[in-house]
Amino acid sequence: MSIITIAVQNWVRNERLIHSIKTALACFIGFLIGNYIHFQAMQWIVITTLVVMCAQMNVGSVMQKSYMRFLGTLAGSMLAIITLEFFGSDFKISMIVVLIAAMIFSFIATSNKSYNESGTLGAVTVAIILFGQNPSVQLGFERCLEISLGILIAALVSQFIFPVHARTHLRKNQSVTLAKIRVLYLNLFFGKPKKDNENKLGNLDEEIVKSLITQRKLASEARREKFGTSFNLNYFQQMLWYEKEIIRSIMFMFYAYQKISAAKIIKNNQELLNNFHQEIIDTLENISRSIEKNQNPDEIIIQHLETLKKTFSDVISLEEEERISLDTFLFCAEILVERLGKLSALRLP
Repeated sequence: MSIITIAVQNWVRNERLIHSIKTALACFIGFLIGNYIHFQAMQWIVITTLVVMCAQMNVGSVMQKSYMRFLGTLAGSMLAIITLEFFGSDFKISMIVVLIAAMIFSFIATSNKSYNESGTLGAVTVAIILFGQNPSVQLGFERCLEISLGILIAALVSQFIFPVHARTHLRKNQSVTLAKIRVLYLNLFFGKPKKDNENKLGNLDEEIVKSLITQRKLASEARREKFGTSFNLNYFQQMLWYEKEIIRSIMFMFYAYQKISAAKIIKNNQELLNNFHQEIIDTLENISRSIEKNQNPDEIIIQHLETLKKTFSDVISLEEEERISLDTFLFCAEILVERLGKLSALRLP
């Protein structure tokens, strides 16, 4: 493979660079359209395109913000146009309307609802129209058209020119999350004592939680990508549930194991336990790699679980607390294996 081919492949994989070029292209298209139609303030086409595209890279995110910002532009324009129609360009009236709009739209923008994206551009549109030079109803319609064109250009360029799909990022995130769970398992059962490893485990735990939250966000964005393969929400929800169940099982296994780690039965069967842990680690790696390559994982085989259950269930020389902890460990291990099996059995949509 030539150096040029490798360089081109690396460039294609660099989504941030591609998105930056797409943003510049969208601005250039906006400039050409504004110049052709001879808008009085065509800069608002370019400004709006930048507002929509700069902070969002994947198609679903851009489409969501495009919808909401168009609604905000429409609402802000209508408020400004109605004000100009009934009161003209009276500065005091305009000031009052802008202040009211700032209160309403900022309240919307700070909510947790899906329409909060409309708030910022709604308030900005009112201020642009009413505080512009020689404000008029015609100017209000022009500003609405300019901003709407900017939104439309951003949406079309994002969708049809080297699109970066949220579902692709979601798959990568799922693969990385399972890889992090694998590292967590390694650190819990093969790492240093918890006292020395506490900070590292805490940071890893936070990273996994953030990854799960990011998955929900990406799934919401992937649902808005209308072209190409439809997004299977049911597949995602099942996978997310199994991921969370796997994390819970691992953590409860570890807490139970701490209570019995010094017991003679554990020391006598350490090799058996290590073989079981290794099977879990290999399985997590297999599923993570398969998701990254967008392939169905191999059927999982955990041979040592039944041996563990049989070996530990026959032990009677344990204190009550150790017996409870041992049973808890085995129960959580069984749940973990079951969830890994269901996760690997999920077929790609």
